[in-house]
Amino acid sequence: MVTNEKLGKKKNKADATLIPNPLDQTCIHPESYDIAVRFLSFIGGTMCEIGKPEMQQKINVSLGKEGIEETAERLQTTVHTLQVIIDGLSQPKTFDIRTDFDKPDFKRSIVCLEDLQVGTVLTGKVENATLFGVFVDIGVGKAGLIPIRFITEAKLSKTKRRRSLGLGPGEKVEVKVLNVDIPRSRISLDLLRVL
Repeated sequence: MVTNEKLGKKKNKADATLIPNPLDQTCIHPESYDIAVRFLSFIGGTMCEIGKPEMQQKINVSLGKEGIEETAERLQTTVHTLQVIIDGLSQPKTFDIRTDFDKPDFKRSIVCLEDLQVGTVLTGKVENATLFGVFVDIGVGKAGLIPIRFITEAKLSKTKRRRSLGLGPGEKVEVKVLNVDIPRSRISLDLLRVL
């Protein structure tokens, strides 16, 4: 949202003030903001109530009357999307799923890129999963990348083989260092196994 625009003049940075969207502090994807706003209107909630007990009460009352399936149909969305929206609106603003993740056991002798050697086996924690690979924190201040071609079904557990992305944030993994590019601060890793 942009405000304080001067009409008839060129815009410059001093003429506009950005107002953050309260939904940006939730797990709701920006593509679903329109549905979230319609859901808020449907239950009689406001943006100011996000993450507060009043929001949870309004959600419970609304879903108690009409159920999640009917509400999703009324909002022209899927039950899964509506559940994510409900979770995002009812979780406290300070909620961060990553705080419950286990901490990996880093090697004390390896604390920076220069300490890494090709072939070293380390444990780490998945930070982010992308279409081209998985970024893993191995305790050197820079995440290493496991390219997607190294994430094979044989290295994943049976439950993880069924998911579209084999690994997700917070999972502990054992990796082997394939390459260290110190000038570009890049680390290439191979997945050995999921812990």
